[in-house]
Amino acid sequence: MMWSRICAASVAVVLCVCTPGLCGQEKSSPYVVFWNLENYFDPFDDSLTVDEEFTPAGDKHWTWKKFLVKRNLIAKALLSMHDSYGDWPLAVGFAEVENRMVLRQLTERTPLAKLGYGVVHRDSPDSRGIDVGFIYREEYMTVLKVEARTVLTGRERPTRDILHVTAGLHLPGGTPDTVHFIINHWPSKFGGEEYSRPFRQAASDTLRRVVEALRDSACGELPPVIVTGDFNDTPDSEPVMSLQRGTGLLNPGLSLHERGEGTLKYNGRWELIDLFLISPSLEDARMEIYSHPLLLEEDEKFLGHKPFRTYYGPQWHGGASDHLPIVLLLPSDF
Repeated sequence: MMWSRICAASVAVVLCVCTPGLCGQEKSSPYVVFWNLENYFDPFDDSLTVDEEFTPAGDKHWTWKKFLVKRNLIAKALLSMHDSYGDWPLAVGFAEVENRMVLRQLTERTPLAKLGYGVVHRDSPDSRGIDVGFIYREEYMTVLKVEARTVLTGRERPTRDILHVTAGLHLPGGTPDTVHFIINHWPSKFGGEEYSRPFRQAASDTLRRVVEALRDSACGELPPVIVTGDFNDTPDSEPVMSLQRGTGLLNPGLSLHERGEGTLKYNGRWELIDLFLISPSLEDARMEIYSHPLLLEEDEKFLGHKPFRTYYGPQWHGGASDHLPIVLLLPSDF
C-alpha cells in the first residue's frame, strides 16, 4: 500500500510487512511493537549518569547473571510473537534502556541474532541514563536519518529525548519507500497528576511540532506515520488529546482503555499508558496488548494476573518488565 504525494518524489509509508521467510505461506498481518523494559540496565557503573542503583554494590544488587536472565526473557517474549502473528516484528521501539550495549546484547547475544536486527540509540539527558531505543530488520530497512528531539519541561531535572527514525524500506518486489517512526517516554506522574501534567504537556507540544513538520513537508497532508511510546498518561488525558487535536493523529488504543484493559497494573487496576498514535491513512490498523503467559503472574492480592516484573522495590523478582508490550496490526495488504 502506497500513498502518493503531490510535492515530493518519495513516498512515506509505515513499518512492517510480512518477511520473505514466510514464502509459500499465507501472508501474515504486518505489525510493529513497543515495550517499556523496566530499567533494562547493564551492571556497570557509568560515571556520567546516576546508575549506581543498578550495580552489584547498589541497592538493587544488580549483577551480570540477573542481567542475562532479563535479557533472555525479553528475547524469548519477542520470539514468541511469531506464534501469535505468523512472523517476527520488523521493528520494535523500547523505553527504559540504559545504552546501546544492552540493545546489542539483545540483538546479537540471543536467538534474535538470527533475524538480523540493527540498533538505533541516542543518549538522552535523563540523569539516570534512561533512554528510548529502536531495533529493526536490517535486511529490509536502511536507516536514513536519526534525530533526538529534546523536550524542555522547565524543570531542573531533564527528561528523555523523543527519537525520530527515518528509514528506507526495501522489500522484495516492492518499490523503496520512506518510513517515519517516533518513539517517546514522557515524564512520569512523580509529584502528583496536577504537578506533573505540564511536563507531559511539554513533551506533547514537542511531539506535535515534529509531526507538523512532517505534514508541512507533504504539502499539508499528514503522511503515514506511527508515533509510539510510554506516555505516562491514558488515551483520554489532556496531553494526549491535545496532541491529537493539533496533528490529526488517531488513537487506536482508546477503545482498549474504555474496556479497562492496560499494560500496567497499579493497585489492582489496569492502566493503558503505552500507546500508538497513527495518521488517518492507517485508520484500519488495530492495536493489541501482548499478554503472553511468559509476561504474567498471578495477582494474589487483587486476583487475576499482573505483569511479571523484574523488581518489587529492592527485591529481585526475575521477570521481564512491569509493562506489557503493545502491538499495532496493520492491514494484511499493507
